[in-house]
Amino acid sequence: MTTTDLYENMTSICAEVLHRPTVGPDDDLVELGMDSVGAVEIVTRVEAAYGVDVVDVIFDTPTVNRLCAVVESAAVRDESHA
Repeated sequence: MTTTDLYENMTSICAEVLHRPTVGPDDDLVELGMDSVGAVEIVTRVEAAYGVDVVDVIFDTPTVNRLCAVVESAAVRDESHA
């Protein structure tokens, strides 16, 4: 998984769930209309795609950049334990 692929996929997930043509990397997902149902959908899709639970950050700092950072951090931890 490249960083570019991760960011493109995360942007796509968030844009689809929020019914927006695009989402910027630092756009606040709540300000763009994410509610609890949307948050659950994003968490579910991210976990299905990457095996990473982002439920703890989805309302804390809900941006594409933050979600990607959590996924990347989990990947680094997994690689160090391999």
